Amino acid sequence: MTTLQLALSELKRMTRGTLPKLALIALTCVPLLYGALYLYANWNPQGNLDKVTAAVVNLDDGAKKDGEFTRVGDSVVDNLEEDGTFSWAHLDSRKDAEDAVASGEYAFALVLPDNFSAALVSPGDFKDADQADLELLTNDANNFMVSNFARTLAGEVRTSVSEEVGTETASAMIAGFVDIHDSMGEAADGAEKLYDGTMSLGDGVLTLADGTTKLVDGSSELSDGSVKLKGGTAQLSGGLQELLAGQKKLSNGTNDLADGTSELAAGADKLSSGLNTMESKTKALPSSVDQLNDGAQSAKSAADQLATGSRQVADGNKQLATTADDAISVIDQLQTDADKKLDNVKTDTQAQLDKLVADGTLTEEQATTVESTVTQSVENSTVPSTLDSKVNEVNSGLTSMQQKLHTLSDGSEKVADGNKQLATGLGTLAAGTQKLDAAVPSLVDGISTAADGSAKLATGAHSANDGAQKLADGQASALEGTAKAADGAKTLDTGAASLVDGTDQLHGGLVKLSDGVGDLSKGANKLEDGSSDLASGLDDGVKQVPNPDQKTSDKLADVIGSPVALDNVKQAEAQSYGAGLAPFFMTLATYMGVLVLTQVMRPITKRALLSNGSNWKISIGGWLPFAAIAVVQTSMLYAAVHFGLGLNTAHPWMAWLLLVLAALCFSALIQGFFALLGTAGKFLVLVLMVLQLITAGGTFPWQTLPEPLQFLHQILPMGNVVLGLRHLVYGADLGVLSGIIGSLLAYTALGLLLSMLAVRKNKTWTLKTLQPELKD
Repeated sequence: MTTLQLALSELKRMTRGTLPKLALIALTCVPLLYGALYLYANWNPQGNLDKVTAAVVNLDDGAKKDGEFTRVGDSVVDNLEEDGTFSWAHLDSRKDAEDAVASGEYAFALVLPDNFSAALVSPGDFKDADQADLELLTNDANNFMVSNFARTLAGEVRTSVSEEVGTETASAMIAGFVDIHDSMGEAADGAEKLYDGTMSLGDGVLTLADGTTKLVDGSSELSDGSVKLKGGTAQLSGGLQELLAGQKKLSNGTNDLADGTSELAAGADKLSSGLNTMESKTKALPSSVDQLNDGAQSAKSAADQLATGSRQVADGNKQLATTADDAISVIDQLQTDADKKLDNVKTDTQAQLDKLVADGTLTEEQATTVESTVTQSVENSTVPSTLDSKVNEVNSGLTSMQQKLHTLSDGSEKVADGNKQLATGLGTLAAGTQKLDAAVPSLVDGISTAADGSAKLATGAHSANDGAQKLADGQASALEGTAKAADGAKTLDTGAASLVDGTDQLHGGLVKLSDGVGDLSKGANKLEDGSSDLASGLDDGVKQVPNPDQKTSDKLADVIGSPVALDNVKQAEAQSYGAGLAPFFMTLATYMGVLVLTQVMRPITKRALLSNGSNWKISIGGWLPFAAIAVVQTSMLYAAVHFGLGLNTAHPWMAWLLLVLAALCFSALIQGFFALLGTAGKFLVLVLMVLQLITAGGTFPWQTLPEPLQFLHQILPMGNVVLGLRHLVYGADLGVLSGIIGSLLAYTALGLLLSMLAVRKNKTWTLKTLQPELKD
């Protein structure tokens, strides 16, 4: 048979019945279901982010800028709503946002704090400038990719706000330069006027110099007169101060006397009132103490009787517990003796039966029968069984009673000890109340006598207080007059001293004024020169300060607010997220499509192995059915992605050819390993798929892989196919295709070589061929 006949024979076998045809159709659609369906579900997720609900919490209180109130937080929220990337829910507090994100109600939350606007306008105050915070609450448990999108969005919001604020700040700075230019122009005009004023100042300084000379002479005479006045006021003030000191001592003494008599009268009143109250309250004290004494004596007698009775009860309970212990011990001994006697009956009977058997009186069977009867009679006797039951029941009850009696004995012992202590304490109480009863009458008489004396003391204290008060009032009036006189003299003396100091300072100041007028004359000359220089300098400065027009100012503010513009030059571009994943998933689906064919297809037919055909013909004939179905699978997948999902491919036919070449390569490898190793080959190609899945660089750059896996990316075919499809689909440089095609052809040849080795191996049949360890 030719190679083509071998391939057609396997395909005919696969299409003979309805079920094989359905199985073949299902396997052909596997790449379509896996690759196209996955890409369909994830073709443009960013375009559907408006179905994801996020929370925004605007706590911004706003701030004043240049006298106008602004709330930047409202603008940020409005921009988010207009952007429409996400669906936004408005919450009132950060706590609500935390709970909502934690529960998964919202994917993430953006929180604008209450000082958001205040921080943004703070750079206007150089001392209190602060950075505005924008808080993003994410929870990767909700969705990791949404968290990434949220961070990107927060970064864009931050950049947008920063550019807007930067532009406004730059605009204000440029406006400040314009204001400086205008102000410096006004300052230059003022400098011209200042120069004219300095010319007039020079003439006035000369007139001032003559006047100050005359003032210096008059101030010298005034200073001499003030010194004489100060001497007289000092003597008057000293005498009045001595008089005032004596008056103060006398006044303090009379005040102390009045205070003491006042306190004495108040204390005497309180003492009298207290003793009268005590006298009325203690009249009934003797009879109450008699009753207390009688009660204490009665309580002592009752406590003694109670202590004696509780001790007798405790002794009785202890004796009863001891008796219960003896009863339980006797019952246990009786039960033990009864068991021993029954065991002795069995033993003696056995010995007698053995003797009778030995004498020939009884046979072995008779002896066994008798022994059995005796044993049964002993063990099943109604009387011993009933007795044993009763004994156990009584023994259990006595054990429980024994524990209770011991508990009762311990408790009654504690009660007896407590009653004894109570009786001792009541005895002590009775002795004390008896002594108290004897002393109470004397106490009542003494309180009555003290009450009479305190009444007389209170009357005398009030009389003394009245006299001392009048004396203190008279002395206070005298002290007040003396103090006023002393203060007047002191003020007069102080004024005289101040006059002396003032005249001296006046004279010295006038001397300095005279000297200063001379310096002023020199300074006026310098001021005249300086004002001239200032006027010319301001004129030059006005010319150097920028003064742009409104259009130039707006353009400059935009450049300062956003000094760097990003120009993204895309050499090749994936139109959507699904287009970015398409090369990887189409390649992976192609491999999986060939892999599932091993479930129903034979790598090499037995009929071909029994023929005399060449090894290479048989191997190619076994590979072609795999290759044909793989090409159909790949073409269906590519058509569904290209036409159904709308994959915009720069080189559509070349991309299809590369995918077909990948299908041929994968089918050759999988068929070769399957043919050579059988079931183990299926596992090997599955492991190979996993290794290529993780090293192909389908989602992240392969350079991010651990170093051992980077080597696998370089040598395995799937990574090369993904790279080639990206260049063909996105329109990148095609120079890499030659190496990729060469690699695929080399792996295809390797697969066919493995298939030829399998044919050579399987043409020789062994017992393992007829009975394999693992069935295909």
